Amino acid sequence: MIIRSLRLRNFRNYESARIELSEGMNIITGENAQGKTNLLESLVYLSLTRSHRISDEKKLIREDMPFADIACVLNDEGSEKEIEAIIHRQGKSLLINRSPVKKSSDFIGQLNVVLFAPDDLYLFNDQPRERRRIMNQEITKISPQYLLMLNQYQSLLRERNIILKQDKADERYLDILDEQMAEMEAFIVKMRRDFIDTVNESMASLYREISGDDVRASVRYRCCTGDTDDLRASLLEMHRDSRQHDIERRMTLNGIHREDLVFEKDGISLINTASQGQKRMTMLAFKMALLRYIQKKTGKKPVLLLDDVLSELDSVRRQKLLEMVKKPYQCLITATEIPEEIRKENFREFRIEKGTVKYVSGGKE
Repeated sequence: MIIRSLRLRNFRNYESARIELSEGMNIITGENAQGKTNLLESLVYLSLTRSHRISDEKKLIREDMPFADIACVLNDEGSEKEIEAIIHRQGKSLLINRSPVKKSSDFIGQLNVVLFAPDDLYLFNDQPRERRRIMNQEITKISPQYLLMLNQYQSLLRERNIILKQDKADERYLDILDEQMAEMEAFIVKMRRDFIDTVNESMASLYREISGDDVRASVRYRCCTGDTDDLRASLLEMHRDSRQHDIERRMTLNGIHREDLVFEKDGISLINTASQGQKRMTMLAFKMALLRYIQKKTGKKPVLLLDDVLSELDSVRRQKLLEMVKKPYQCLITATEIPEEIRKENFREFRIEKGTVKYVSGGKE
């Protein structure tokens, strides 16, 4: 999967912009607060139909404008297609080859990107819901059915919590909801376990390759139920065992909405034991493992977005990272200036100043 071109109109600080991208490394340079991250954000939006930075989509629309328009042309296994998102005050419209798409699940995954940004380090200390969000969005990219099941589960969960808040909960109705929820949860747990297993297939070796440290980095799935062949029965039993406590607390205390991911170093949680450098290397290895997860499940290479990452790495680790990504993946890398390690490589540079993008040059061109 290759992004041929990106077009922006009234998005963030961009009035109008169009860039033709290289199949390899694309370096987006510019001073701070010029719009480099905004450009990457537009690609994340096309991948997930939402921003990774804010929840209020109206803030993506340029000030005093009625809408924002993001579109890119993709080369997907030899054929080209255009995907487009128009964000307006009432919501958004999604299009593939100029034809409207009714369901977001039919749009998500048309473009697969993996973003690594400095803010990702907050994931270690964030609430579990943020780590679940990362897991959910990555699985959703490769499985529309996962998104469907997740949405159905959330609807059932809201209904269950409404019943639990009543002065006298209708336990017959809770029986029905518990059975339906267990069905959704069994599918979701299987997908989450497969996600973690696939990520861990490469994460430790990627960490060692990038960092040079002989440490086993991994991520552990803290599941709401035990390892059993009959997941549905186990989850249904969990809800029924917890029911009286749920009624007393007037909320659903157990389920996939309470699960978590734990990042570990040699089997020990990183939160209180790792340095900032180790956390950065772990998160970078995790994001690189996501590239391989998406490629394994879809047969297509995602696009890698690196937002101001190279400035946080020393020269040796910058070189190792570039060696890992420069050939297999199309990359968009933001930086204030071209790093020395990139100057000898093939690349295309775009300079951004106050929301205006200009093609500057290409390495070895």
